[in-house]
Amino acid sequence: MRTIDEWLASEETGKRFSHCLCCKVPLVEIDAPWLVNKEYLRGECVLEYAICQPCRDGVTNRLSSESKEAVRQFLEREIDWEERMKEFMLAHELTERFTACIACRTARKDLESFGISALFDSSGALVTGPLPLMVCKSCVTKMTAGLCAESRAIWRDFLAKYFEGPADDTGFFDLF
Repeated sequence: MRTIDEWLASEETGKRFSHCLCCKVPLVEIDAPWLVNKEYLRGECVLEYAICQPCRDGVTNRLSSESKEAVRQFLEREIDWEERMKEFMLAHELTERFTACIACRTARKDLESFGISALFDSSGALVTGPLPLMVCKSCVTKMTAGLCAESRAIWRDFLAKYFEGPADDTGFFDLF
């Protein structure tokens, strides 16, 4: 079984993420929290990055208020946060948060595709609260269904700028 550190390390290097994807500044030199986001397809990590709060805000601030509201509505309507937080508090290991989708509760072993997200504070310590979490591709699709064309274009531009390969506008990690 993987440890939380192994889950949140770069699959490419096996080490902790060290720099923000966007501004390239070492994460420990930025006086702000950062996120680690990874997406998996058939057990293989196909997208991974760390992004500092200022750069994340730079992306999310460009999204339409309607798109942000659609994501917020999904998060409030589809996730029983009170129940999830109880489960999180009772878990023996943080990795238990990655055993099922935060929304639909489908087991990871039954999923073809899913993503994980975790928040680190400015000193590099993992923050526990609603994150870390795992969400399946089906729920990501539902969550992003209400995004306007302009917001989808912002996400595609983000992917095209920082990653090689075809754009996938159903990614969601920078939206909340």
